Amino acid sequence: MWKMVNYLPENLQETIEMTREYYGESWISDTGYLKWQYEANPAGPAMIQLARDSETNQLVGQYAVIPLRFRAFAKTVNGILSLNTFTRQSYTGQGIFTGLAKAVYQTCAGQESEFCYGFPNPNSFPGFIKNLGFTHLGCVPLLLRPLNTKALVTRRFGPLLGSLSFPFQPLFKVKDRSDDRYEVYPLTSFNLSAMNTFWTKVQDRYPIMGIRNADYIRWRYFENPYRDYQLYGIHRKNCSELIGYIVGRCTEVEGMPSGMIVDFLVDPSVPDAGNFLLNRLLRFFVDNNMDLAGSLMLPQTEESRILKAHGFFTCPKALEPQPFSVIYRRLSPLVNGNQDQFLQLKHWFLTMGDYDAI
Repeated sequence: MWKMVNYLPENLQETIEMTREYYGESWISDTGYLKWQYEANPAGPAMIQLARDSETNQLVGQYAVIPLRFRAFAKTVNGILSLNTFTRQSYTGQGIFTGLAKAVYQTCAGQESEFCYGFPNPNSFPGFIKNLGFTHLGCVPLLLRPLNTKALVTRRFGPLLGSLSFPFQPLFKVKDRSDDRYEVYPLTSFNLSAMNTFWTKVQDRYPIMGIRNADYIRWRYFENPYRDYQLYGIHRKNCSELIGYIVGRCTEVEGMPSGMIVDFLVDPSVPDAGNFLLNRLLRFFVDNNMDLAGSLMLPQTEESRILKAHGFFTCPKALEPQPFSVIYRRLSPLVNGNQDQFLQLKHWFLTMGDYDAI
């Protein structure tokens, strides 16, 4: 048997020990990372429910969400992102996952959170749909672009075919692009003063967007102690107004050095800005010996069009590391029986920046 208890900050080390038994050593069991994720979020602290064995008092499961603010249909609303959820193997089948989750949702609804969303892995996906009333909105396409075709072909098919692929390398060469009208520059935690003005200008570009103001950008990309990100902004020459930004990260995916485009957003009145931002980040990936570039981006966005114009293509389902499914559950009742417009994925703007693990 088990009992439910509220998480307190002093429980962190105990939850980390349980996490390490479940996941091993990783970002999800790193003290600094979890303090950043649970306690430093500008939208507020994490909401976590724990399960303890009624006799031994040992932790046997947890359900966690973090609050995030959204701009949705010209209003600011509160949402929560589901993450870091698990039950000890010997306690599965006792309703821990469902019981903890429902308690969290009730608490968050009482704190005016309107919805919960997540990107579950294939193992946890059925539980969210069958037991917790989530709706599967669809999948965010994974877009890929080779940066080093010889290395990619060699790794997958061997050195002979790798050498034969060399003539195709020029097709994917990242060429330098510049324009006297614009300046692309590195963004740092100290030069984000233009981000709030930029966000105010673009906040209603898509119907549903996670708020990307300076406080959020600083927390998400500069204060994360476990990951290094490269950020670029762009403005017109002799003008400090930000007209777009892009975020990247060098990592490894299934043994391949890969540059991930974590976030990407441009002013719709200056579509050329996206071309120069993307080119600068791709050059950064090449200079750091990345063989492949990847991005999550919904097809209805201008940013997806820019990516595809630069050689990105939709990864075949058979080659995806896993499907990037988006799930959604409403927490607050709809007014006057209106239809829930959050149920249509075409209304959302989602990138890897909205995904907790990248």
